[in-house]
Amino acid sequence: MATRLRTAAVALTAALVTLGACSWGPEEPGLFTTPEPVPAPTTPTATAPAVPAPTDPRLPVVGEDLWTTADGNGVTVRFAVHAVRRTAAATVLDWSVTPLVAPGRAPGTPVPSGTDLGLERTLAGQQNLTLLDTRAGRAYRPIANVSPELFSRCLCTPLFAVLPQLRFGETRVLQLAFPALPAATTRVDVALPNLALVSGVPVTPIGEVPLARRPVDLTRPAVEGNAVTGAKLYAAHDGSGDLQTVVVNRVVASPRLTSIVWTLYSVENQDLRTRAVPPVSARLPDGVRVVTEVPASGPRLRVAGGPPATGVRWTTAELAGLPTYECLCSGLGLWSRGLRVSGGSAHLTTQVGPLPRGTRHVDVLFPGLDAFTDVRVTQVDDVAALATGPGTGDTWTYATTDPPRGWTTQQWPTPLPTDDQVADYTSRPERILAALPRR
Repeated sequence: MATRLRTAAVALTAALVTLGACSWGPEEPGLFTTPEPVPAPTTPTATAPAVPAPTDPRLPVVGEDLWTTADGNGVTVRFAVHAVRRTAAATVLDWSVTPLVAPGRAPGTPVPSGTDLGLERTLAGQQNLTLLDTRAGRAYRPIANVSPELFSRCLCTPLFAVLPQLRFGETRVLQLAFPALPAATTRVDVALPNLALVSGVPVTPIGEVPLARRPVDLTRPAVEGNAVTGAKLYAAHDGSGDLQTVVVNRVVASPRLTSIVWTLYSVENQDLRTRAVPPVSARLPDGVRVVTEVPASGPRLRVAGGPPATGVRWTTAELAGLPTYECLCSGLGLWSRGLRVSGGSAHLTTQVGPLPRGTRHVDVLFPGLDAFTDVRVTQVDDVAALATGPGTGDTWTYATTDPPRGWTTQQWPTPLPTDDQVADYTSRPERILAALPRR
């Protein structure tokens, strides 16, 4: 093993050189720094397709983040959250995907075949997005169709219908329906599985739509940033000895939860067997069923002279009538197949407990690795209050033969799902847990 680690030194050095392309810069809390928008050409030529217009300035943007796929296609996308709106029967999340760049791809062209946004969910509801009322300790997962013939599909713009519509340089606005929230819930945190939390998004009342505070061009380019920490090399704890590295990109502290954003790199080609083992995953209690595939549950945060280290949050769930649990973290599934190749990487996020207010630096602890010490903390507040105006009253109904495929930003405000179809869908509120139960 010692010989193998020495042999990997050159590969590790090469990996470190490339870390800037997958790390967070100091200019903004994201995967890349972002310059001012540059107007893109919109007239097609003989060699290039037309580039879509920039984001409509009427579209509100309450949170955004960058992520690069780990499927081997290397597509960098910008995810954004636009609104959480009430209807009489449900709660609707408006969010979007903007493919920005990929090797060899021109603006206006479709994303490569096989692109995987890492958003699939094992349980009903299909999409692994969550609304969190952390004040009440409740998690809301997408509502799913109750008919066995419909495979627990979500009331949503399904990813299988959306992906063929995605073009580089174009924003696609999507929707996902959740159960109706209690009247007392006026704000929620929005969690996408591989991104930092969007904290304290206002819930817009029935019949209203949020208004943009300022124009935001979601098609603006992403540029390389600087690594926050160095890489730590380790041999996989599954008997294979495959060599990987871990980098902590950033730690983002919101008022109620903290996001650890980190990257896993493969130093060499490897088999990538299922590895719910350190340092990626913490050891699970015996007899506890977890449905998150290879949960990124390993990292914890420690504040010097502060309380005990805080670890990943979980939510309750149910499978085949039996209690089970889902991780509020990334789960390494088929979307991360690019890790099989030397130099492949997967960008992950682990949602852990809150930090003491004003914390500026933390140690990030992974089981089986030396600590990343004195890591800078980015503090974020809840989304500012939003102005609202009357909605259009336009609606859509899910049709199996013609499911909704999303909207352009010029079509904001987007229609909402009709309330009469919600009776065919269900989802129960789940509890947020600081730790898994011990059997």
